[in-house]
Amino acid sequence: MQNRWKRACAAGAAACLVCAAGWPASAAGLTWEERMTALVGHVADALQECTLPGEAEMPQVAESPLPQGPAEEPATQAAAQPEPAPQPKIYASPQEISMIEHEVEREVHGASYSHKIAVANVIVNRVLAPRFPDNVADVLHAPGQFPVSIKNYYSPKWTPDDETINAVYAAIYQPDTTHGALYFYAPQYTKQKTASWFENKLQYCFEMEGHRFFC
Repeated sequence: MQNRWKRACAAGAAACLVCAAGWPASAAGLTWEERMTALVGHVADALQECTLPGEAEMPQVAESPLPQGPAEEPATQAAAQPEPAPQPKIYASPQEISMIEHEVEREVHGASYSHKIAVANVIVNRVLAPRFPDNVADVLHAPGQFPVSIKNYYSPKWTPDDETINAVYAAIYQPDTTHGALYFYAPQYTKQKTASWFENKLQYCFEMEGHRFFC
């Protein structure tokens, strides 16, 4: 195949020589010898440029980048740890919790949720305070503190509703909303002598819906 290709190139070059033989010297302004010398040079150049199929330099094909695999998924984050269960600020038996619920219902029946939490917080704060008993039952039964006896806590008249139950839970398990209040009273239902004791002996904290709270 290569020999046939080279012979074809040589034949083409020879044809050029034959054509050149009839080329008038006057047309180019050259002598016969000068014309033949120039033509032979052109033929030699043509033969040198004659390349075989497959010998020509193949165009460079840019290498395609290898296909990238799917992006790696970020490392799976550790499963979120469940939040620890809230811890009660005081210990209270189921019966004592029920006592607080009934006392709150009796004290502020129909009041707002925040008001009920505040009253329940006073009971919780007393259990935590050194000057009061360290358990719910004794705090509620202390002389002159809460005006009802244990039998009244379970009176059908003061059955706590769901909001009161939730308020007591919040007071036991969530941060105090009263800034440490230990006392409260309602001026419109309190005798002047008792009200003066609150106002003169205790540190005032805040007022909420007709009740004044003291630290």
